[in-house]
Amino acid sequence: MSGTKAKSRFNKGMEIFLWLAGLGVLAENIVLFRQNLHLKEALAPQISAGTQLQMLAGLALDGRLEQVALPAADSELLIITFSPGCPACQANQDGWMRLASTLEQKGVRVLWVSRDPIEITRNYCMKHGISLSDTLADPSYRTFAQLGLARVPNTLLVGAGGRVEKVWAGRLDQAGWNTMFANFGEQWETASSLQSQVGANPTGCGSELSQTSAKGCR
Repeated sequence: MSGTKAKSRFNKGMEIFLWLAGLGVLAENIVLFRQNLHLKEALAPQISAGTQLQMLAGLALDGRLEQVALPAADSELLIITFSPGCPACQANQDGWMRLASTLEQKGVRVLWVSRDPIEITRNYCMKHGISLSDTLADPSYRTFAQLGLARVPNTLLVGAGGRVEKVWAGRLDQAGWNTMFANFGEQWETASSLQSQVGANPTGCGSELSQTSAKGCR
């Protein structure tokens, strides 16, 4: 009888050991996956001024494939590429919103391009007040990588015919924001003051929406 109990305890101990070993292997694989992902991002090409965009497409947040219309003569397009889980993107978010609000008044379209799937992107946009109708998600990775947009964050100004005129890469410091706003004839301090007056949700598409309001943000 005692031998049976000992054997049972041994089997349970082995089962627990195997479960723990399995969890350890899983955790190690997750770490390696993230390391490989970061390595690929570091080795990915970085888009630069002078690049000619031939095509850029992604999924609208209603699931349909949408191709971006390149700017015509005398018009510009600002493209912001981001990932909801990217710390540098989160650090840029407030400045991006100020810039988007400023450019909207100048008639410059701002397009947000997320590297993440629709649902993750939608939740991020709703939280931060990003217009859902001006957002693409989960772009074709091959095209994204070939264009040098696999790294995030990027803020790029596209001119007539799809030529990239300016690129502000990575997390921006005070000097970077000053340079960017000056490019549009604005001052970062003025935009910051205006944003604080109108609130952090100029588009009305924040996280605390009624169902009626949310429909207007799609």
